[in-house]
Order: sequence, then C-alpha cells, then structure tokens
Amino acid sequence: MRGGLRGGVPGPARAVAGDKSRVLLTALLLDAGRAVSVESLRDALWGGAPPVSAQASLHNHIARLRRLLDDPGRLLTVPSGYVLRIDEGELDVHVFDAHVAEARAAHTGQDWERVVRVCADALALWRGAPLAGLPPEVGGYAFAQRLREARLLLLEWRYDAELALGGPRLNELVPELAVLTGEYPLREGFYRQLMLALHRTGRQAEALAVHRDLRTRLVGQLGVEPGPGVREAHVAVLR
Repeated sequence: MRGGLRGGVPGPARAVAGDKSRVLLTALLLDAGRAVSVESLRDALWGGAPPVSAQASLHNHIARLRRLLDDPGRLLTVPSGYVLRIDEGELDVHVFDAHVAEARAAHTGQDWERVVRVCADALALWRGAPLAGLPPEVGGYAFAQRLREARLLLLEWRYDAELALGGPRLNELVPELAVLTGEYPLREGFYRQLMLALHRTGRQAEALAVHRDLRTRLVGQLGVEPGPGVREAHVAVLR
C-alpha cells in the first residue's frame, strides 16, 4: 500500500482515481488508524447536499473499497464509523516524515553530506501538490500545509548543505534559487542562499541587488526589515 505524497494515497487509490472510492479512501487515510464517523465520510463524499440515498450509497462505497484493498480486513466497521488500518511505513508520507526528521538532525549537526543525501531521498517522493484534484470537502488542509512546509524546509536545508560543501554545484544553485525566490517572494531563506551563491561565484553586485529587492519588498508589504540570517549574508557580501 505504498503511495505518493499526492495526498498520501496508497496504491489502490490509483485504480479508482476520479470516483467516490478515491475520495472515500483519502478521507479514511487522513485519519488512518482512527475512527472516522459516518457523518464525516458523508460530508467528504457529498458536501452539504447528500442525496436521500446517502446512507445506502456510503455502505456500497465501503463494500467496493474493501474489494479494492489488498486485505479487506484493513477497513473495519466500528460503532462510530469506520477505521482504516495502516501499518507504519506503508505510506510514502510515513517515509517522508522519517526523512524530514533525519534531515533536521543532520542539519543541526552540520553533517552536510548526509543532509544532501537525506533531503534528496525525501524530495524524490514528492510527486505533486498534496490532495491535488480532490474536492475541498475531503478536508486535510492542515495536513497538506504541513507537507508543503516540510518540502520547503528540505529545500532550504539542502541548499545550506550545498553552500557549505561548495564545489561545482555552486553555479547551478543560482538559477535554482532565483526560481524559488520568484515562487516564494517573502521567504527569506531562499534570498539569503541566493545572495551567498552569487557572492561565492564572484557576482557581488547581483547579490547586493537581491538584498535590495528583498528589503524593498519586506518593508513595503510587511513593514519589517530582513531577519538576522539575511543581514549576516549581507554583511558577508559587503566584506
């Protein structure tokens, strides 16, 4: 039942993409191992306008999903609703979270080669926006937001490591970081790293221009100055 980070949906979901069984499976996976009430599943499937036959239809969808699973016994009926049993490590999202924890520890310990390796393993699991293509009634906003933030942290940690290691990759970092500053115009970490990459490849004037652009944006939109990380990078470039 391994699956990608696109909603953390396991393999059987791919076989039912686009129908109610996929929505049902995702709603159960968001609370894997815990009871999900009939009301919550009904909302996920039909929102605020369930059909008169919603109760019977839900039972039919549950039965169909059981047939699609590798082990029908995974989907249990309990007094309050249904429980989907998932073992640790069966979903890519579990593996992703483990990689994030390992990368965090390696970054704290400045084990830069390990940071690069673990971040690459984690980012390789990323195959699109979490819960993409699913109706908002499924929920999971906080889940998806957590994964998106974890991905950005992995990118920042990897670039920190690559800047520390140096070498020929420095020239490749500049265009990659330029793209990220465009996608996340208020995320200071990527600006700091872009400034350092430019500085270390002999492009000090461009590094200072990046700082001016960020400072103008932060002051104009948020009324704040750049944080200590960017200020330290700015001083490094000036020196």
